[in-house]
Amino acid sequence: MITVMKYSIIKKIKTVVQKNQGFDVIIVVASIGNKEYWERRLEASKNEILSPKTQIIIIEEDWPGGAGQLLGTLYAWKSANEILNLKELLEKEGKVAIYHAAGYGKRMAPLCGTEVNNKPGVKLPKIIKIGDRETLLRVLEAAIFSTQIFAKSRKGRICVFWGDQVFLPFRTPKLETKLPVEIFGIEKGLSLSKKDWQRDWQQYGVLIPTKKRGILMREKISWQKFQRFLEKGYLQKDQEEKVTLFKSLGCFSISLPFLETLFEEFFKEIELRRRNLSTDFHLWVPLTSRKREYQTEGGSGIYWERIKKIRRNFFQKTGKKRIIGEKNLGEKTFWWDYGNLKIYFINLLKLIKKTDEGEAAREFFEAEKYLIKRRFAKGLKIKNSILINSEIGGGKIENVILVDSKILWAKIKNGVIISTQAKGVFTQRGKLVRNILLYNVKEETNVKTLPAEVVTDIIPGEGTKIRMRTSLLRDGRRDWQVRLPKNIFAYSEIERLLARIANATIRFRT
Repeated sequence: MITVMKYSIIKKIKTVVQKNQGFDVIIVVASIGNKEYWERRLEASKNEILSPKTQIIIIEEDWPGGAGQLLGTLYAWKSANEILNLKELLEKEGKVAIYHAAGYGKRMAPLCGTEVNNKPGVKLPKIIKIGDRETLLRVLEAAIFSTQIFAKSRKGRICVFWGDQVFLPFRTPKLETKLPVEIFGIEKGLSLSKKDWQRDWQQYGVLIPTKKRGILMREKISWQKFQRFLEKGYLQKDQEEKVTLFKSLGCFSISLPFLETLFEEFFKEIELRRRNLSTDFHLWVPLTSRKREYQTEGGSGIYWERIKKIRRNFFQKTGKKRIIGEKNLGEKTFWWDYGNLKIYFINLLKLIKKTDEGEAAREFFEAEKYLIKRRFAKGLKIKNSILINSEIGGGKIENVILVDSKILWAKIKNGVIISTQAKGVFTQRGKLVRNILLYNVKEETNVKTLPAEVVTDIIPGEGTKIRMRTSLLRDGRRDWQVRLPKNIFAYSEIERLLARIANATIRFRT
């Protein structure tokens, strides 16, 4: 039964696109220099990714230091309304979605440099047709495609999504609340140890359902704070000693009246393009916290009073008694984040897993037909690997995803190789290498790698190549200003170089 639901939701997503039932307008918030690329790309990918009727608006986030999801959403709303009357569209039950795809992509470095500072332009293992040619699906396109299923039941609302996340809901995607804000989450009954909490929950926003105070939003709760919530009675255990919580996906839908209320309140910040405010800590948390609670979490008491005024005025104006509701997508929802180098690698390798999630991933990326369970030929052994538009001449590969690549000889176990050409891939001593990510590597000889190594070539123009290496165990944000031992440039230096030539290189970008 579970398998039927997985495949049915993927089929429904495709049907929504084909039957023109997706969003009427999508607004993509992109980094400076990528506007022309995404306008051209998304227009050409209609019928594959988007409904033919969908209008596409690309907004460059020219906001010093970044706006954050809250101010970034309001700025996108303002900028898009200068192009199209979205208020009138929503009042006529139109459907609008905003996708946040701006930023340096520090957590994905150096791959974002390979795509000319285009973080959501990182490739995924699916061939799509753009115009009269075939190319690889991009992260933003996967996010846009997967979320079209939410459009139909959200007439008159604005949906806000991250441009680097894909999720396949297990439960119905339909709107189930009349409240101004609907936060997407995954409900789960928990009976956790400290280790489980720190591994699976601590790094996420958490929605806490309560009887008296409605939904409480808290950001990245430590195990100690989780225990205090139990002691205070915020969390109630059921007969099985389990606590029900929602893991926030960071995405939401919002009513037009509440969006306009926020726009009026933060108008000065938007006009001056100053401050960085997130939706979680700067909106949902103070909306669902007492003043002292918010201050204990590191928030400003003065700012909390500002949010309190928003809530009070909105209640008086609309007669509403609550603002935030939850949307449970189901405990067995599949959620794939492609905004972090290590998680990108892990989530891609799920395609070769012999699990329900592996089957769903192969269905979503249409990769089942490329799966080779076992193939032995002269000088070549392939086991449990996916080869999409790729060739390998000899060697041994196991649990490898090979996409748009050609390698003469390799010894790899657990690897992702995308848009790469090389004579050979193995360790320094010619032995089998494990857990590697090769992306856009162009090498006429051998590529010698270490375990857990990432290798990519940045090609800023014809005849130029900059090789960058890192490890899946490193954090690109921490390394942003650092010249790693094997790299002649720091990621920040690459970013500045590419920022000057982004639009000039558009003809080299597919």
